[in-house]
Amino acid sequence: MMLQQYKGVFFLLLIFLASLWAVNHSDNKEANEPLEAVVHSADHFAVNYSKTQMSELGVAKEKLDADYAAHYSDNDETELSKPMMTLYQGDLPPWIIRAQTGVVTSEGEKIFLQGVVSIDRAAAKTVREVNIKTTNLRVEPKKNYAETEDWAELVSETDRMSGVGMRLVYQDPLYIKLLANVKGRHVYE
Repeated sequence: MMLQQYKGVFFLLLIFLASLWAVNHSDNKEANEPLEAVVHSADHFAVNYSKTQMSELGVAKEKLDADYAAHYSDNDETELSKPMMTLYQGDLPPWIIRAQTGVVTSEGEKIFLQGVVSIDRAAAKTVREVNIKTTNLRVEPKKNYAETEDWAELVSETDRMSGVGMRLVYQDPLYIKLLANVKGRHVYE
């Protein structure tokens, strides 16, 4: 009788050990792979996005519009489709910057505008009209600064300048520096 009880316990122990071995040596790749990192997906988005930044005095300082904006929490960036920035400067006409796509960094310190970019300012009594065409522009709104390493062309009335690489400080007085292969044409009247 005792022998049969030991046989039952031995049989259960054998089944338990075989189960442990099967679980530890299974080919279940899903269980053995580490978990994937967070997927880059939008946590919120907006169609016809518009944001206006005000100065300390409550006056519009800059405005950012886009056909579509999507915020991603994994890198805290906002991707834009057809962004348009309007940069106000008191009584002077605003600077208007348009691009095909753009990315706003987490704190809004930098805006990367990709594809064809146009930078325009209308004429006024004390300033001339300015039109700049380039690609892949980096804008730092708090510093009134923009730059690109790509080709850029500046047209202002009858003057035309182009070159590779540009630094632009869009405040009064206007500062534009073309870095390499600079060509220009100036018409005297």
